[in-house]
Amino acid sequence: MSIESPTPRGLILAAGLGTRLRPLTDTIPKCLLPIAGQPLLDLWIDTVARAGIRNLLINTHAHAQQVRSYIQAVNQRGGICLTEAHEPHLLGSAGTLRANDSFADHAKEVVIIYADNLSSVSLTDMLAFHRSHTDSVTILLFHADDPSGCGIVEMDKDDRIVSFVEKPVTPRSDLANAGVYIIDSPAYRQIAQMNAHDIGSDILPQWVGKMRGWEMEGIHLDIGTHAAYETAQVLGHDLLLERGYDDQGRRPAVFFDRDGTLIKSVHYLSRPDQVRILPGAATAVSRLRQAGYVCVVVTNQSAVGRGMISEKELSKIHQVMCDQFAQEEAVFDGIYHCPVVPSGSDRTIIENIHRKPGPGMLQQAAKELRLDLSRSWMVGDMISDTLAGENAHCQGSILVSTGKDRASEEEPLAARFHQVPDVLTAAQLVLGN
Repeated sequence: MSIESPTPRGLILAAGLGTRLRPLTDTIPKCLLPIAGQPLLDLWIDTVARAGIRNLLINTHAHAQQVRSYIQAVNQRGGICLTEAHEPHLLGSAGTLRANDSFADHAKEVVIIYADNLSSVSLTDMLAFHRSHTDSVTILLFHADDPSGCGIVEMDKDDRIVSFVEKPVTPRSDLANAGVYIIDSPAYRQIAQMNAHDIGSDILPQWVGKMRGWEMEGIHLDIGTHAAYETAQVLGHDLLLERGYDDQGRRPAVFFDRDGTLIKSVHYLSRPDQVRILPGAATAVSRLRQAGYVCVVVTNQSAVGRGMISEKELSKIHQVMCDQFAQEEAVFDGIYHCPVVPSGSDRTIIENIHRKPGPGMLQQAAKELRLDLSRSWMVGDMISDTLAGENAHCQGSILVSTGKDRASEEEPLAARFHQVPDVLTAAQLVLGN
């Protein structure tokens, strides 16, 4: 019997040809088209991660290698876990579920997203609504300017969908299917066994009376045409500003030390079963993400350089840590580590640019994740952590007291930085600034 996790999983439908956007889509997949300078898929992954969803399945077909390279780059950073479901021949949205019928086996819910929309939807709020009722399916709805081109619903006073018509000649409402669904795992498996092609045309009409609708406010736009794509550039710019991006496409980050800051400090932690999240750490990460901060772990790992653990074993430890955080709806954008063994014990001296107090890991993350270090923060339990933030020219550094005690000679330096009891208090300090 499989063990069900309370953490949802995400399925992003991104395989389409985007024929109406040619010639743009002759050389780039629709899901990677830039919206105000950012790949559309970036925005969806950020939306999903804000809701605490770490494990995502992405189907591919058109320009599959480009999407595959994107997936590999995200996975290499460590925090978010993407899996490719390649379709040599397009299967249709319901066909993708059929081909991946076991994807829901270890999750309570699956969030399904059509990647060719630009949307400001809060999946956190939508998940809260889904969990407040007893039906197994929730559909995201928006008010359509042209209802005849959409799947149109009618709802009763309890938000239960009592009518669904795909592209009606005479629409009876303007509430349209937005292409985002939350489906309980048993219903996902039932739909996967229906041998259908399209969710909108073949599945949803059969579930009338057994699903609810959730109306969203804000931006929601199908970017299927050139005119819509031009509109998306304007709306996307506003959405990016709301999410903390600047005009150069950079976001602020909070960098976290690992041991003694996010998880219990264990001398040369070497096994996944030793990982224990510190109280409040997941809440801190979740709140910072929802406020627009990228969340990155930067950790010195001389145990690798000493041969005490391998890179593969370290990866397993981080997998367990990320899974524990995801169970509390917190997701990291990346994990960076330095295996260099120090030659001395002075935590204030830079022996290697990447080993804290060196700024190298923060600078590497800033380059790969397009971060604005001047608006970013470093949080850690050791003076080397806060000095790394200072050396990277971050906005500020914060010392927490949940890890190792500082040496007496470090106290004068420590006085330069904010000092708080734990990482949740550190997050509150960052958000207050």
